[in-house]
Amino acid sequence: MYAIEKELKMLRQFISPKHMESLKKWKCYSENEISAAEKRLHVKLPFPIRDIYQHMADLLVTSGYLRPLELLHWEGNYLGFFLAPGEGDIIGIKKGNSFGDLYAWEENDSKDTAWEYEDELVTAYEEGNEDGKRKAAAAYQKYWKKLNIPLLHSPLNIHKLEHEPRFNHILDGYGLFLVIHAIEEWEEMTWMEHTDEPTCLFSDFFPARYSKEYFQNIADRIKDDFVSLSDHPELIKLQDFPLLMAYVHKDQEALLVLGQEPVCFKLLTKTVAGRELLEKVQEQTGLAFHVGF
Repeated sequence: MYAIEKELKMLRQFISPKHMESLKKWKCYSENEISAAEKRLHVKLPFPIRDIYQHMADLLVTSGYLRPLELLHWEGNYLGFFLAPGEGDIIGIKKGNSFGDLYAWEENDSKDTAWEYEDELVTAYEEGNEDGKRKAAAAYQKYWKKLNIPLLHSPLNIHKLEHEPRFNHILDGYGLFLVIHAIEEWEEMTWMEHTDEPTCLFSDFFPARYSKEYFQNIADRIKDDFVSLSDHPELIKLQDFPLLMAYVHKDQEALLVLGQEPVCFKLLTKTVAGRELLEKVQEQTGLAFHVGF
């Protein structure tokens, strides 16, 4: 299965330093910690998942989109990694399926108790309490082991993700989508507090009436300076939409992002965008960029 380590390392450059302090309460995981989890689960985790836990766990766990490695557990034949933004569903894989297909389901937490152990784990992380982390994780796993008794437990409303855009139902594509989404979200939450040092600029809204040709022209104009984030652009393609979700500038100093529902572009930079870069992007897209919507 396709590894996304290169893309994750590139995206990590666009997590603004002003957010890093908030991410310190969690951490990325080591190879030894991932191997220990695999031994506990009796499964080899797919490369995209291993890459995400090694390079982006702090961002995604803190954002509420990735389950801490200590809390991974089988639910029947399903292993859930992600929490879908705004939906509450668990997103994961099915045992024995090697194609990277994703499934969504409601967890069957009949006693509504699992969150208590999750809170204990988060508190222990924030306090640097290693013994507390081990106890909280052990209690959580014991709880799910009881729920997972054969014939008595199965996830609720399981369905395979196959009718949404491709990045929503392929494991590595969904992982990239969540990372981009989380970075955008952190920037959007804090832009008003940092208007003097903006590292996220918003374009004008796209015309109310636009055509596929309108965006194809933009795609053609930006290709000299921007390349798709991934060598496998189908991972983050919006069906037959002519623009991909994310483009990296040729000098890797900027990331041009198009959201799930095309409303505007966002330009993410490592430092405040220089005038030359900004003028060129505005010329290529035909849109003005500014702080905030």
